[in-house]
Amino acid sequence: TQVTTPDWLLIVASIAALAWPIVDFESFIYRAADPTPTDVVLGTALIALVLEATRRTSGAILPVTAAAFVVYAFYGPLLDLVGLGLIAHRGYDPARIVGTLYMTLEGIFGVPLDVAATYIVLFTIFGAVLNVSGTGKFLVDWSLAAVGRSRHGAGAGRAVTAAGLLLGAVSGSGVANTVTLGSMTWPVLKRAGYPSNMAGAILSAAGIGALICPPALGAAAFIIAELLKISYLQVVVMAAIPALLYFLSILLMIEADTRRLGTRALDLALPSAWELTRRQGFHFLALIGLPIMLALGMSAFRAVFYSILVAIALSFIDRRTALWPRRLAVALSAGGKSVIAV
Repeated sequence: TQVTTPDWLLIVASIAALAWPIVDFESFIYRAADPTPTDVVLGTALIALVLEATRRTSGAILPVTAAAFVVYAFYGPLLDLVGLGLIAHRGYDPARIVGTLYMTLEGIFGVPLDVAATYIVLFTIFGAVLNVSGTGKFLVDWSLAAVGRSRHGAGAGRAVTAAGLLLGAVSGSGVANTVTLGSMTWPVLKRAGYPSNMAGAILSAAGIGALICPPALGAAAFIIAELLKISYLQVVVMAAIPALLYFLSILLMIEADTRRLGTRALDLALPSAWELTRRQGFHFLALIGLPIMLALGMSAFRAVFYSILVAIALSFIDRRTALWPRRLAVALSAGGKSVIAV
C-alpha cells in the first residue's frame, strides 16, 4: 500500500505526541491534573491517532465505541436533561480527559500497552518462530497420523480439533491458528466429504480455541495476570480445564454430525504417529518446555524468552527447517505483524 501525504502527516503527529512525554518527562508526570496547552493539544492528537490506527487495523466498531465513551465523559451533565439521570454525571473538561488518558497510567499508557510491549510481543514471536521452524506442520501431521485414521468419517474432524489444540498451545492467536489450520487441513476435510459450511465451522471453532489454550493463551490472559496481581502460571492452570472442555465439546459435535452427514474415512499418506515422533518428536519440547519453566518458578517473560532460544536451537536439528538469519528475520517480522494486530 502506498504511503500518502496524509499518512506522513499522521506519522509526524504520532512522533511528536509520543516524544513529548519523553522530552519533558521530569515535569510531565507530575502535572496530569493540570496539563499545559501543549499537553492538551498533543494528547488530543494522540487520542485521535490511536482511534484512527484502530480503525485501520480492526474496523470501525472499536474506535466508535471508544469515542462514544470519550464523548460520554464530556457531555455527562446533558444526559440528566434528556431523562437519563441514572447514568448522568457532572462531566469532565477536555484538560481532565486528556490528562487522564495521555498523562497517567490509567489511559493509553496503561496495563494493556505495558503487557503488549512485554509479554505479548515475546509470545507472538515465539509462535512465529515455531511456525517457521516447522513445528506447526509437525503438529498438524502428527494429529492427522494419531487420530485422523478412522474407520468412519470422524477422523478428519478429530485431527483438525487435535491440531487446533496443539497449535493453539504455542500460538496464542486465534486468527493465526485458524489460518494455519485452514491452509493445511482444508483439503483433508473436503476429501473426507465435509460440506464447506461444516468444514469452515470446524476450522474456525478449533482455531479460535487458541485464545484459551495454555500455556500461550491469548492477550487477555496477560492482562488478567497483571490486573489481578497473580502469577501467569496461576492463569495457565485455571485456563486448562475450560480449554479441555471446549475442545471436548467440539469433538462430541463432530462425532454426532459426521455420522449424520455420511463423511468418509481417509487413507492418509503419512507415517504412523510413533514414526513421526521418532523422527521429529523434538518439536514437542515447544509444548512442554514453557510450562515446565513456569512451574519451576521462572517468570513468564524469562520463560518465553528462553523458549524462543530453545526453539531456534532445535530448528537446526533438521537442515530443512534451520532458522538461519534470513528465515529468522521472517519469523520476527511475522511476530511483529501479530503484535500490531493485537
